[in-house]
Amino acid sequence: MAEKLILGIFAVSIMLLSAGFLYQSVPIESIVMKLNSDDPKAVSIVNYGTTPVFAKNLRFNHNDISYFIDPMCSELRRSFMEEAFDIFEEEMKIISFHESNQDADISIGCSEDYIDLGERLFAAGEGGPSRIINTSQFKTIQKGKISLYRDPQCSYPIVEVHEIGHVFGFGHINNKDSIMYNVSNCNQRITPDMIDIIRNLYSIEALPDAVIDELTASKKGRYLDFNITILNEGLIGIDNISLTILAEGKIVQTISLDSIGIGYGRTLRATNVKLPSASVDKIEFVVDYNNRVREFDETNNLAEMITSTPIKVK
Repeated sequence: MAEKLILGIFAVSIMLLSAGFLYQSVPIESIVMKLNSDDPKAVSIVNYGTTPVFAKNLRFNHNDISYFIDPMCSELRRSFMEEAFDIFEEEMKIISFHESNQDADISIGCSEDYIDLGERLFAAGEGGPSRIINTSQFKTIQKGKISLYRDPQCSYPIVEVHEIGHVFGFGHINNKDSIMYNVSNCNQRITPDMIDIIRNLYSIEALPDAVIDELTASKKGRYLDFNITILNEGLIGIDNISLTILAEGKIVQTISLDSIGIGYGRTLRATNVKLPSASVDKIEFVVDYNNRVREFDETNNLAEMITSTPIKVK
């Protein structure tokens, strides 16, 4: 009788262990993925006036901007270009310029081969952003370029200021008094709406913005598999950032993401991450859990995984 009782207890124990193993290993079929913020806040509200722009939120990610003037440019063209930078700086007041080497933010070249536009018109210069990083929030200017095709015809640097305007993203406008009109005359000047745009846009502090872009996950008992992509949608790179996984509010694992440049991202794939128990219903993925990095928007740093219909052992 005692042997039968012992065998019975042993059999029940085996059954319980088997059921427990089965519970740990069976996948949970219904998993709801939900980003914490369905309506991320805008990082900037800029009133774009009458002067057209190539793209909204197009800007350099710093306010002190360097330039390089090709030594082949004549002293006259150099002096007018420098005066144009001084005028633009004085009008905008929030940005400044300084001369640098060939790796400068804005490169200025000169040529005698100006472009004939027909009907006695010609292109006195060309300018615009030459390299842009495109994110969902900002279009970050990496490089700008200006080409001057002939000597100045006015005492005021009309052409030079016009081309600086193009570098900063301004297009042509149908206003003959505006510096951005497509045919130059010596009385054109920077318009107030251009000043407002630059001041508003460059008053935004240059910060990074880590965003959880994609997340898929599955849970087998107490083991988690996931695939997550984190982007930097800000104006500058992110250093020393990490991803923290929490189960029911308790930290499971923290993974270093190192550095993420603007417009770049990190994709992590992990399998069999051990959770505290198989009954965990809520798993959180948090970027920069300790809030060590200042960002534009921290509401897009959290994603939640909810197991809506966990399997129960019958």
